[in-house]
Amino acid sequence: MKSGIQTRLLLITTLALGSFLTLTGLVLDRSFRLSVLSGAEEQLRLVIYSLMGAVQSDDAGFTLPDQMPEPRLGQPESGLYAWVNDAEGNIRWRSPSVVTGGVSFPDEGPRLHPGEFRFRAEPADGTGLIFLSYAVIWEDPEESLLTFRVGADRAPFHAAIQSFRRNLSIGLSAVTLLFVLAQYLAVRWGLRPLRTMAQEVREMEEGHRERMSEAYPLELTGLAENLDRFVAHEQRSRSRYRKAMDDLAHSLKTPLAVIRNALEQVPPEPRDLLAEQLDRMQTTVAHQLSRASVAGPLIVSRQIELRALIERLLRALETAYRDRGIRVELDVPASLGVRADERDLMEILGNLLENAFKYSRSRIRVSGSRGENLQIVVEDDGPGIAPDVREAVLNRGTRADEVESGQGIGLAVVAELVDLYKGRLRIGDSVLGGASLSLELP
Repeated sequence: MKSGIQTRLLLITTLALGSFLTLTGLVLDRSFRLSVLSGAEEQLRLVIYSLMGAVQSDDAGFTLPDQMPEPRLGQPESGLYAWVNDAEGNIRWRSPSVVTGGVSFPDEGPRLHPGEFRFRAEPADGTGLIFLSYAVIWEDPEESLLTFRVGADRAPFHAAIQSFRRNLSIGLSAVTLLFVLAQYLAVRWGLRPLRTMAQEVREMEEGHRERMSEAYPLELTGLAENLDRFVAHEQRSRSRYRKAMDDLAHSLKTPLAVIRNALEQVPPEPRDLLAEQLDRMQTTVAHQLSRASVAGPLIVSRQIELRALIERLLRALETAYRDRGIRVELDVPASLGVRADERDLMEILGNLLENAFKYSRSRIRVSGSRGENLQIVVEDDGPGIAPDVREAVLNRGTRADEVESGQGIGLAVVAELVDLYKGRLRIGDSVLGGASLSLELP
C-alpha cells in the first residue's frame, strides 16, 4: 500500500525520535539507579565508620555502648541493622534493631580480606535489604579479624528509583508528543505547495484550470513551468492534427466525387472494377479520418454528463428517423458522468445509437449505471447480430448485412476508441428481441 510523503516523514521521524529517546531513557535510568545505590553504599559506609569509632575494647572484650551512634540501630523495624562477626563466624555484637526485628543476615560468601568492602544491592535470599560488609583486623589482645556488616531496607531506595522512572517516562513521552506535533505542523507547512500543486493538476484534468499558478517555492517553480509547457504543447499538437485531418478530408472529397462522376463515361466492363476500387478508397479514407479524429484519454479533460450528451444525440436521431415512429426509453442517472474528450464520447455513443435507430423496428432502450466501472447499454428490437459475426462487425469494412447504406466502419471506430480508453465493448442479445451493445469504461 502506497503512503504519502507526509506519512513517511512522520513515520521516520517518530521511529527515529522514539529510538533516540528510548536509549536516552535507558541511559538516564541506569545512571540514576547507580547513583542511588552509590549513595546508599556511602550511607552504610558512614554507619560502619561510626560503629568502629564507638567500639570499646578492654580486658573484658569487644563491646559497644548502649547509646548507638546511629539512633535507628536501637529502634525495632527501623530499616537499619548492624552485625559484627569474628573470623570464625561467631557473633560478637548485634544492634538492638536486629534483635527486636528478628532480622537474619545472609551468608557473606568468600571471606573478606582486611580493609575490603563488599556491597550487595540485590541479595539472592529475598530479604529486601542491601548490605555492606567491611573486614578489619581489630587490635585487641588477640588481634582478631572482625567483619562489620550493615544492612538497610531497600524499599526507600527502590521507591526513589521507581519514582524517577515514572517521572522520566512521563517527561520523555510528553517531549515525544510535542516533538511529533511540531514535526507534523512543520511537514504540513513544508508540503503545502505540493498539495496545492496536486489540487491544481486535478483542476486542470477536470478542465477548470488552464495553467498552473505562479506562487510556488523555488524548488517547484521549474516543475510548474514544465507542466504548463507540456499541457500547452499537447493542446497545440492535437489542434494542428485535427485541422490537418479536416483539410485532408476536404481535399479528397472533391477529387473522389469527380472520379465517381467520370465513371459514367467509362465502358461497363472496367466501370465495375473501377467503382469497386473507388469504394475501397472511400472506405479506407473514411476509416482513417475517423481514427484521426479520435482524441483518446486526455491529460486535461473535464467531467462529461452522460445523460445530457445522450439526450442531445437522441434529439438529432429522432428528428432524422421521425417517420419510423421509434420509441426510446432512457434510463441514465443525471449524476452519471465520465472524464473524457466530449468529441470521443459523441463518436462512441453516436455510432451505437445510430445503429440502434437503423435496425430497430419500434423500440430502443438506453440504460446506464456505475459499479466498479461505468456501463452504458444500448438495446433494440431489431433483427439482432448473429453470434458468428459479432466479432467481425467490430472490424473495419464488415457489416452484418447490406440493407442500410454505409461502409461498416462505425463499430470499428467505436471499438478502437473504447480500447484507447482501456474499456470494453460487448455485443449480446437484448431482452427486447434485437441486439444489445454494452459499453464499459473505467
